[in-house]
Amino acid sequence: MKVVLTTLNAKYIHKNLALRWLYVSRIPEADVELMEFVIKDDLEQISDQIALRKPEVIGISVYIWNARQTRAWIAILKRKLPQVRILIGGPEVSYECAAWLDTGIEAVLRGEGEKTFWQAVRGDQDIDGYVSHDYISPVAYARVDLNWLETLESPYWLAMDADSMAHRYLYLETSRGCPYHCAYCLSSADNQVRMFSEDYVLRQLAPLAKHAVKQVKYLDRTYNVMPQRALRIARFIETLPPTINFQFEVVADTISEAMLDFFEREALPSRYRFEIGVQSLNVKTLEAVCRRQNNPRLIEVTRRLLNHGYLCHLDLIAGLPYEDLASFERSYNGLFAIAPSELQVGILKLLKGTSMMNLAEGWQMKFESQPPYSVCETAWLSPADLEVVKCVDLATEKLLNSGRCRKCLQEVFQDHPDLSPFALMARAGAFLQRLLHPYQLKDLYEQLIAALLGDLEAQEAQARVNTDYLMQSAQRQKPLAITHVNAQQRKEIRRILVQQMDFDEQQVYNYTQIDFGWHAGQRQIQIVLADGELRRIWMNEEVLEK
Repeated sequence: MKVVLTTLNAKYIHKNLALRWLYVSRIPEADVELMEFVIKDDLEQISDQIALRKPEVIGISVYIWNARQTRAWIAILKRKLPQVRILIGGPEVSYECAAWLDTGIEAVLRGEGEKTFWQAVRGDQDIDGYVSHDYISPVAYARVDLNWLETLESPYWLAMDADSMAHRYLYLETSRGCPYHCAYCLSSADNQVRMFSEDYVLRQLAPLAKHAVKQVKYLDRTYNVMPQRALRIARFIETLPPTINFQFEVVADTISEAMLDFFEREALPSRYRFEIGVQSLNVKTLEAVCRRQNNPRLIEVTRRLLNHGYLCHLDLIAGLPYEDLASFERSYNGLFAIAPSELQVGILKLLKGTSMMNLAEGWQMKFESQPPYSVCETAWLSPADLEVVKCVDLATEKLLNSGRCRKCLQEVFQDHPDLSPFALMARAGAFLQRLLHPYQLKDLYEQLIAALLGDLEAQEAQARVNTDYLMQSAQRQKPLAITHVNAQQRKEIRRILVQQMDFDEQQVYNYTQIDFGWHAGQRQIQIVLADGELRRIWMNEEVLEK
């Protein structure tokens, strides 16, 4: 029996672990092929590729990011292969089975499918989590014994993946379920945490020593849910090649002092990336969504990790109950102040199957009817408020998280603590939205200058932004549309560099950029040598007056 397991990943670099678990749990009579595509692929062409295999059964993994394309894809597959049986599973389909059954599939498999998928392929009866037009299982969501999964071939080190290990993420799960009950999250529907054995986890990590994997992403909802176990695994990670980076989702305020001490004293910071879901600093909001969070401890732990060189990615969600725009601004500014490596601003998605969905009407929440189901309005945020949040998100991604203007922005708010980062990013985002695509790098910096003019004098705003701009490339940059050091001044500075500072004359004339910047709390002249590497010299403006 020919079976094709398939999905539409967001990008090539991603791998679908769920399909790999199905592959290693396959039944003997099945000839199984795993075929992964990406959401940008032509659906007709990839359907033709599948049709060439002449499958009797197709299993499709469906998520919020590929649901729309998957609906269209199923229609094409049924047109090309009218007799094929299609079974689907995944979080996006588990809570809306009826609508998916109308696409022509045979059944939806809710929950963990390592056993139930193959039971359905065989045509067994009474399958946990199985939903079709003719049968709905009394067991809503299937669960699998993790001890049994440990007896199977590893889904992490399959021969089919060997050639792409260096170019794709390795997704790893050491547990299933989540101990928390956050109202907006699908993980709260499975609040019984089950652990793979520690020995099994270490055996899956060990081959990393001889493979060219660059990024391991843990799928665990909370890496540090069992502190001592998490620490032992981290100690094992320290024995692996230092070129491998590990991404963990952690609850920062529950990280133990023993683990913090390990990260501060023993671990190599470049090995780790911490995803910290803050969501809000509004205590009433956190209580309303059943989220326990010690904000002072969270900020302390995050600061300590950042101070020791760890990459910390912090998340905020706009649209939660009791958080109006002013409250969200306070949450944003509070996190901006600790200078996270990345600050992600998202808008609440009302997911089917979450308790938030049941509360949405009482909170006057309106949301999109199609994925990703983003909130459009709440009792506390108007549509116009959410447009402001989108502007902040855009500016945060383009100017802060990209690293392009990080130094400038951080120094502005250190030197002007009365200013609001949120307000500035809202203005900058509004300017960025007006840029016509494609735009040049210098256009981003000019929009930041325009935004800063609401708070700073023109000379200071221009000099501060120019300080970051000229250090963006080892090649000479196109000058910004601002006040510059004039031609006579540049000539004098070049003379000083050659005659008084012994610089090579040809290098000075061919590779230097001379313009105003901001240094030591004042506007100064910056001389950037862009000759394949970047060097900068600062010079007081008084030099030109002598």
